Amino acid sequence: MPQQASFRAERVNELIKRELVLLLSTGTKDPRLKDVIITDVIVSRDLTSAKVFFSVDDESHNDVSHLLNKASGFFRSSLSKALDLRHTPSLNFIYDTAPNTGARMDDLLNKL
Repeated sequence: MPQQASFRAERVNELIKRELVLLLSTGTKDPRLKDVIITDVIVSRDLTSAKVFFSVDDESHNDVSHLLNKASGFFRSSLSKALDLRHTPSLNFIYDTAPNTGARMDDLLNKL
């Protein structure tokens, strides 16, 4: 049974990620959100909440994080209309430092 639950969670992760990418590219009017890249989604075991990891250029990540979390209700209601889930998880947007760390490492290696 636990394996099935993780399969369902993985499926929900992918569904949410795909819909959020679509929403950010077509559904938002704020130009500051156009460059946001959704890197990962992790739903809780009971599927009531989801951590949404995103990447954006270093200078604007605080502003973008605030904007995304402020608009989480909009994203949640859009997801509930687009996805066939009994309950749509609440969304918590978290800045993902890993992609930027990799880019900085590449820059450092290229300078050697």
